[in-house]
Amino acid sequence: MGLRDVENVDAEGASLLWLYLIANGIERLLEATKTDLKEGRVLIAGDTRSDIPMVEYSLKENPEGTFALFVGQDAELDKRRRKTRPTTESIKVTQLMKAQELWDMGLKGQGVRVGVFDTGLGETHPHFKTIIERTDWTNEKTPNDGLGHGTFVAGLISGTSEECPGFAPAASIHIYKVFTKKQVSYTSWFLDAFNHAIMRGINIINLSIGGPDFTDRPFMDKVWELSANGIILISAIGNDGPSFGTLNNPADQMDVIGVGGVNSEGRMARFSSRGMTIWELPDGYGRAKPDVVSYGASVLGSALDGGCRVLSGTSVASPVVSGAVALMLSGIEDRTLWNAGVVKQALIEGALRISDSAASIFEQGAGSVDLLRSFKFMRKYKPQVTLFPSHLDSLDCPYLWPFCADPLYAGALPKIVNVTIISGLSVSSRIEEPPVWEPFSTESANVLRISFSYSPQIWPWTGFMALFLSVNSEHSSYTGNVSGRIRLTVVSDHFGEKRRATIAFPMRLRIIPTPARSQRILWDQFRNLRYPPGYIPRDDLREKQNPLDWNGDHPHTNFRLFFQHLRADGFFLEILGEPLTCADLSQYSVYLVVDPEEEFFPHEIDLLENAVNKNGLNMIIFADWYNTKVMEKIKFFDENSKEWWTPETGGSNIPALNDLLSRWGLELADTIIEGNATIGDLHSSIKSGTVISRAPAGTHLSYATVNDITDEIISGDSTLHKSINAPVFALLRNNATGSGFVSIFSDSSCLESKSASFESCIPLVDILIDAAAYGVPHSFCDLLITMENMMPKGGILLDSSFNSTPQPGIEEESINNWIYGHRIILCELKE
Repeated sequence: MGLRDVENVDAEGASLLWLYLIANGIERLLEATKTDLKEGRVLIAGDTRSDIPMVEYSLKENPEGTFALFVGQDAELDKRRRKTRPTTESIKVTQLMKAQELWDMGLKGQGVRVGVFDTGLGETHPHFKTIIERTDWTNEKTPNDGLGHGTFVAGLISGTSEECPGFAPAASIHIYKVFTKKQVSYTSWFLDAFNHAIMRGINIINLSIGGPDFTDRPFMDKVWELSANGIILISAIGNDGPSFGTLNNPADQMDVIGVGGVNSEGRMARFSSRGMTIWELPDGYGRAKPDVVSYGASVLGSALDGGCRVLSGTSVASPVVSGAVALMLSGIEDRTLWNAGVVKQALIEGALRISDSAASIFEQGAGSVDLLRSFKFMRKYKPQVTLFPSHLDSLDCPYLWPFCADPLYAGALPKIVNVTIISGLSVSSRIEEPPVWEPFSTESANVLRISFSYSPQIWPWTGFMALFLSVNSEHSSYTGNVSGRIRLTVVSDHFGEKRRATIAFPMRLRIIPTPARSQRILWDQFRNLRYPPGYIPRDDLREKQNPLDWNGDHPHTNFRLFFQHLRADGFFLEILGEPLTCADLSQYSVYLVVDPEEEFFPHEIDLLENAVNKNGLNMIIFADWYNTKVMEKIKFFDENSKEWWTPETGGSNIPALNDLLSRWGLELADTIIEGNATIGDLHSSIKSGTVISRAPAGTHLSYATVNDITDEIISGDSTLHKSINAPVFALLRNNATGSGFVSIFSDSSCLESKSASFESCIPLVDILIDAAAYGVPHSFCDLLITMENMMPKGGILLDSSFNSTPQPGIEEESINNWIYGHRIILCELKE
């Protein structure tokens, strides 16, 4: 199920529909009657500006609980606002990209066929002179644009207005209407339109659309077929930035040119989605995307009424690149070069890194498109192979983050680097022999161990080479940089012509002595699932903008800031994408489980029990909500598959966690809570968390006065939430020599980079990790002393189950603290 496949469901009997819009990084609430939507008119409460960014899609929950798909915000607001005039901030993008130099050569896109897959185009729009055909693949029975999105996109490619010109005014434009004015579309509409594009011999397809579903196989297979037939697909990377792991499909496919956005100053636009791809998780590592970036903020383009307007978004950046490519191709006489492989090479090789920027390769890709440099590359082109990234250098920071942030050392889990192979030799090619590592120095020849995994076939035009990097165990004290190159040869049979290209991938890797166990943390990525392929629901049930957990739950995506915090504190995070049997738990001070959705194998539980109780491993768990009735409540009907989609699990798989925690007599409940927790002097935010329902005597608990929203979510009645005193944090450790502790916090949202409460639970994590690494630091003891002064004498110990009612004799406000005696047990460790 892809977002492109979800039908817009009107609220029967409801006077208002609720929509959301991301404008300059701020979420705004829109109100629209059904009449407004039908007429393409949306009123923005409290906002009179017209330079509102477009968004590729948003999946929203209507008041009655159904979902609606909105694939562009480009609705005309009203007659008075349609006549958008340029502002001092608007961009005439053809000037910035120096299109005039190619126009002066007589190049204007002539001979290039461009398919615009969008919301249609009016027959008499004055900005267009070379519309070859307009076809409607929707159920509206008209190719006209009732929204404005398609008009704006087409204008950037081939508009003839002097005020807001397109790049290729002489290109042959084929309009494919695949979205209604209500922004509804189906995979089947795209498939039919794609087949027509192949039949028409289209050269470029612009797709200013996208969604997180990269498992819609009919759609994906057709995209590959388009590329194999020589069609160049250029697609918006998405407007879900600045969060990482937010790439949209099809822009995240290797053969598609995925385009991110920059502003008029050439800096990364906040709204532009970031990489890495999450297809490969949990057992692999994502690819670098976007491929390139271009202007997408406050850009001038064609308006529905015949004038010009200013809009923003990667929906804008994509047609900017499509228009530039159409212009470029009109100057390339050898049409065998008009393919996805060569054009992607030209854009990547010609791109310039964003100057004076901290943007990594997962944000800017190869850099900002340089039309003239790419054109010169194609003019001098000889069949070749391009690697992206082109090199790996630990000193090339921040561009090659996170690779430059994580040194290698002996005994660590292998670091994985995923390199995209772009072949201009032919649509189909292959790696002749396994890649070879060639160190530059004999002294360091045996330090590094490299394994490879690569595409058996490079088709269409693209493939991958995965590097698994590790340091040989006998070099645990090695310090320095290891330099060398990986050499590989790609061969193809191009219509009987044997083609062969050898390319090198330079590497300079920083090696350090193996850190002490106290500095090493094991992150269990194997336990993290994401949408797709299954319906994994959002962790924060209040977040209506997106019902899906689709960002990967990886330290380099939505937990990126947490990863950077740990590195800044001197800790080394190793990411486990396989079962625990593949790791030596004795090498780590902390085993970190964040928002787990996968189960634990029985043997894994045995290993963890032994490692914690006997070998000093400390287990820190951040959970999330789980409730079967809520899971039933948030299911929805998918019009494409004609099936009800019910969540595979909750925000976390609490039954699986309880199987693990039962070894220590701990248990989590299906109660869903939200609010703020006070743990000593620390304050942590809980979005949609769980509560600790059972703990053995000696467990140290922190209570919080929070809202129980379980019944509210199930019924939809906002009056049904209730205030309860619930244990939201637990810490258990026995006094056996060499044992570690087990700690659980109710919710993981406070660790996510996109969360407004990100920093709220970092002090708690710091104290726990410091306690695990260094025994019990003074800060831990100081915290416990502070809490002891606030606690009643005697404290509370739970024998088997949790009762949310305060015990007799205990004042309510004092329950928001840890149990008395905690300081004595833990602080004695350092003595």
